[in-house]
Amino acid sequence: MRPEDGDLLARYGHLHDDVIHSVRVDFSDLSRPTGGAEVVIYAREAGNGPKWIYLHLRFIGVKAFQFTDGNRSYQVLSDGGRISWKDGRVTLDLDPGPDGIDHPDPQYVSHFFITADACDWEEEAL
Repeated sequence: MRPEDGDLLARYGHLHDDVIHSVRVDFSDLSRPTGGAEVVIYAREAGNGPKWIYLHLRFIGVKAFQFTDGNRSYQVLSDGGRISWKDGRVTLDLDPGPDGIDHPDPQYVSHFFITADACDWEEEAL
């Protein structure tokens, strides 16, 4: 994904009431300073469609990630999620603000996020 790839952002920029299927982080190649990650989300097609799909988000060149905030569960994205592109990096924030409303501070990133150099994505029909 690059900044000009608006399709992913238009279709899934704000995930809401979707379900995290899996999160996988891989830093097994010790010769590289960065790793990769994949998040699979059980989502509505095109962000609000009638069909459900698996949305695969593959992050390349992971720079930072965090998947915990105490005792909270992020399995159901009841507050939505945000995919954004800023300063040459893509961020998946899975708790951007209350009830799917973006946090008032545009620099805010929750305690459940991935930031990487790039992101590939794929929709898998069920």
